[in-house]
Amino acid sequence: MSTDQQHGIVFPHSADGRRSTADVGRAVVADALRGVDPVGALNASQETNWRSGYLLHFRRLVEAGLSSRDAALTIARDGLGSLHERMRVVGPDGADLPLAEWPTDGRELGTVEVHGEGEPETELSLPFHGRRLRGDDLHHRLDDWVAAGVMEPSAAEAVREVMGNPEWLRLDGHTVAVLGAGAEMGPLQALLHWGATVAAVDLPRPEIWERVLDAARRGAGTALLPIEPAGEGALHEHAGADLIAEVPAIASWLADQDGTLVLGNYVYADGATNVRVSMAVDALTTRLLDARDDLALAFLATPTDVFAVPAEAVDQATGNYESRSSVAKLLGRPLRAVSGGRLLHRSYVAGSDPGINDSLVAQQ
Repeated sequence: MSTDQQHGIVFPHSADGRRSTADVGRAVVADALRGVDPVGALNASQETNWRSGYLLHFRRLVEAGLSSRDAALTIARDGLGSLHERMRVVGPDGADLPLAEWPTDGRELGTVEVHGEGEPETELSLPFHGRRLRGDDLHHRLDDWVAAGVMEPSAAEAVREVMGNPEWLRLDGHTVAVLGAGAEMGPLQALLHWGATVAAVDLPRPEIWERVLDAARRGAGTALLPIEPAGEGALHEHAGADLIAEVPAIASWLADQDGTLVLGNYVYADGATNVRVSMAVDALTTRLLDARDDLALAFLATPTDVFAVPAEAVDQATGNYESRSSVAKLLGRPLRAVSGGRLLHRSYVAGSDPGINDSLVAQQ
């Protein structure tokens, strides 16, 4: 991994002087497993091809945590603790510091409020094939999705519960911090259409803030924008903050917001930068937990991960697999053979409780 132009949160130097992502990955996974699965920890620490071999060890993190609640919490706690101890911070002066010693002094962010001009939504609707599903249409579609195995029954029931309580969507009395405000998969536009108050955080790039400002003005809520107080020119030209490099400033800004604070994580970046920005979110979370006693957390999970699923999901998937059409069964055999068994096979062993959904993608 190149060390050119790196600032803020960075990987530590390895013995050869490089900032190696593989060395950190091996060490952190081993640290996470050691208290629960010593054999798994040893295997992770000795993995010679981490770039592709990490898949097995990431699955083991989930499997080892299924033995008990304490095991799952131990893996999470020890893994996060290892990351906090290993990751470093490079300041503007080039000093390389432990993450825990990140100075709190630095620039202070100002706030601009942008109030929407639209009317708030009063019922839950979901986009679908160029239109929005609501009311009976949405209920029928949920039934179809459950029957087709697209959605688990518990997920459909959760959507129906929100449909029956549309007042929840306004989030009165809350301020939702949307990290990655410009992300297409983030909830910024939906929250603003519902009339929520949103503290938007994203990189100081004018094109991002043009989109955020447009969403804020078309919505029915209030967008709070972090700005450079002495900035000149149009608002979108001096809004934003770099999460990787400015956790202390962003933490101070969010800690001062009114209402119950919800910290929503919707950030993403390619490659090693994704680890750095994820670490920044965790460092920000830690600081806000110290500063406020009302913090709630929200995040958008990646589908390309390993998940433990309940028995009802296993039963649903098993039933759908066994009841597939004769044509699907006929076509499935050669496709399974050609793909080396990677495609069109059972998702779970029948009767598993819980089941393991391994959706890791080697190409990533």
